[in-house]
Formats: sequence, structure tokens, C-alpha cells
Amino acid sequence: MVNDNNTTTKPYIVKNADGVEYLLPYYPATFRALLDDKDTIRDLLNSILELDHDHEIVDLSYAFEKYIDVFMPGDEPMRLDVWVSTRDNRFMNIELQNREHPFFLDRMQLYNAYLTIRGKHDYNRSEQFLAMSEKEKMAHYYEVPETVSIWLCRFPILEPREIYKDTWTLYSKHDVKTGKALPLFPKNKYIIVDLVKFLKLRKGVNSREDFWLRLISRGPLEVPESEYPLLKNALDRLRVSNADPELLKKMEQFMFDEMHAYDAVIAENFLKGKTEGKAEG
Repeated sequence: MVNDNNTTTKPYIVKNADGVEYLLPYYPATFRALLDDKDTIRDLLNSILELDHDHEIVDLSYAFEKYIDVFMPGDEPMRLDVWVSTRDNRFMNIELQNREHPFFLDRMQLYNAYLTIRGKHDYNRSEQFLAMSEKEKMAHYYEVPETVSIWLCRFPILEPREIYKDTWTLYSKHDVKTGKALPLFPKNKYIIVDLVKFLKLRKGVNSREDFWLRLISRGPLEVPESEYPLLKNALDRLRVSNADPELLKKMEQFMFDEMHAYDAVIAENFLKGKTEGKAEG
């Protein structure tokens, strides 16, 4: 637990009872520091996706702040927080969101669209696809690989009280009405994690998912110490004494989300205030 006598002056650093300082992993730069390890990302994904032994991720590659070379209106590139490509050609994106902002659901769909397009681009250049005959390539012309958008939200987003995680995908309206709905296209889905609900519903750490989500949402002092190498190394990457000086410098300069999200919140508040002002005359 946090020792009140050992508080720090920096909002992104906490200190335990022994005086050891840790970075809080819910800022963009510190989140990347925590996930900068292939086995950590693999374990986090296998936990959140609840993959069994036959379907779990075995090997992957990853990139932070992945630029997607398809452009937004205005010629501004899209940038994904954590881009993951697995050995069996599954493509995933992990987004940590600290604040809600205008058109948040639109943003989720937009990111998913870029993920799908980039996944298709990379799949067509994979060893598996290139090994096909020309006829097979023609048959698979429209095939898209499995894509998953994962959104870790540090604000309320899920309505049902009893859940902290949900999967969104494409369903038939008719099937939903009849109560027999199954995903029409299970290869493309969104995993939404409401970290506010998670902290209310999941007390303590009883699983690997509990460990990762509590660590991401509350920080190193809120999870138990572990001698298991994977978990121990993850906490060690957050120790201030192990941090890259450039990371600490960056934290001093800019602690929050990318400017577009921040600017969208400011703009929405401005427009709301303008509308309220007109209403009051």
C-alpha cells in the first residue's frame, strides 16, 4: 500500500514503504515502458482474450505508436498505441484511454478500420500468403485476417453493472430479436475493458488478468510482489531507478494522451459553454 509519509511531488511516481519509487503505468510513455517486452504483451493478451491452450498466442512482434500509412482527412497519419502481429497472422491493437472525449465510439471504429486495412496489407505479404499458388491467392483475394481492437478505459463506459469487460462485434438484427445471435464475422471484434468497473467488481488479485488490469489501472503498489520472473520483471521496468533518463525527461514535458484527444475535449467544452451561454441570453 502507499505510505502517506513517502509521497512524491511528481504525479506519475509513487513510493512504497521502503522508499522505492515506481512509475505509474497509466500515462502513455510509462504504459509503453511496462509493455516493452514480448512475453508481457503475450501474457496480457492471452489473459484479456481468455484464450485456451489451443488458441493462445505463442509468438508475436509489436510496435509502439504504430503509424498507419493510410491517411486521415487533412493528411494526418493515424497512430496506434500498441500494434501486435502474431506468428499465425492475427493483428491486434491495444489502446489505453485515460479520458472520454467527443465521438469516442467513432474513434474506436476508425482505429479498428485502420487496424483491419493494415492487417490485410501485412497478411498479403506474409510467408503464408506468399507461399500460395496464384489460384489460391486469387481465391483469398478478399480474405482479411483476424483483428482485435482492445480498449482499456480508465473511465466508465459499460452500462451493465455486473460486467467490467465486453466483446463487441457484428450481429444480425433478426438473430438478436430471436435470442439466437452469434457473431456474423467473429474475425473482427472489439474488447472493451472498463477499468472503473473492474476495480469495483474484482477485489484482490486472483488471476493473471487481475494482476495486469490492477497494475495498469492503479499502479505497482496495488499488486502483490511476485517472484515469478514475468511479473517481477514487469514491476522492475517501472522502477524509477531502472528507467531510461529520456523517459523521465519526457514525463516532465508531457504526461497525457496525444494532443488530438486532448484538443477534442477542450473543443467540446468550448462548444458546450458557447451553447449554454446563448441559451442564457
